Amino acid sequence: MTPPPIQLSAGELEATVEPALGGRITAFRRSGVDLFVPVAGDRGEPARVGAGGCFPLVPWSNRIRDGRLGIGGRTLELAATETGAGHAIHGHGRRRAWTVSADGSPLSVRMRYAHPAGEEGWPFAYTADQTVSLGDDALSITLSVENTSSDAMPVGLGLHPYLARTPEMGLWFEAASAWPPIDGKLPAGPQPVPAELDFSEPRAVVSGLDQGFGGWNGSVHAIWPERGLALAIHGGAALNHLIVFTPPDRDYLCLEPVTHCIDAANLAARGVGGTGHRMLQAKERLAVTVRFQIEVF
Repeated sequence: MTPPPIQLSAGELEATVEPALGGRITAFRRSGVDLFVPVAGDRGEPARVGAGGCFPLVPWSNRIRDGRLGIGGRTLELAATETGAGHAIHGHGRRRAWTVSADGSPLSVRMRYAHPAGEEGWPFAYTADQTVSLGDDALSITLSVENTSSDAMPVGLGLHPYLARTPEMGLWFEAASAWPPIDGKLPAGPQPVPAELDFSEPRAVVSGLDQGFGGWNGSVHAIWPERGLALAIHGGAALNHLIVFTPPDRDYLCLEPVTHCIDAANLAARGVGGTGHRMLQAKERLAVTVRFQIEVF
């Protein structure tokens, strides 16, 4: 039996968390106004859930080309999980049920997912923990992963929020490099940020993006002028890449704080620098925290 959603509330903010649905936050709103696009429809398989809410990225972010990951002189053959493509995408956590691992409150909930070695071609065992906390002006998420295998494990973390998109919406963030898709949806390496994608000053959303930015300074602002609201997304030092996804003709866009670029392990193996790729040693733990802070103007 699927456990019921968990409702968090603090002041004018409300959030709905569904551990069984990939550890996903399925709604986040202020005074009834949606900040995340709410998840609607099927609540069965986590893997079948469509666009909406915010889900954890663990143990990697975005795409691994053709599901083939080269590390330490060997190639891992991973399950192809991107619909209509042969890539492995967004890790395991979003497609698995999480369990509540600590007593919750109206303000927070802690969840855990344990991955067995060998599943979907991933030869490493790990545990992931996610704590979702709500305050009067912000939603905070701490996501961690611990390598419970005896061998070093490639690792990456991040979050994938779907923000409500409006006609007048703007963006504001700073980054040192752009990682444009060269082959399909995957980059070949960093390039200077072109003028048309320079968001170091607030500007209108650019549609049709599905790419990363490196050397991200850890803050991105989604601005809704017609609402008199902005959402500032703050990440720690480990989260120095930002994936920006702005599909045309959709009611959402995604601003994803992550620890590495798309296809990081394979690019790093080819000698590309600045990918954010890292190996997590046995019993080592990596943790990140992201704060979604409301700004009223």
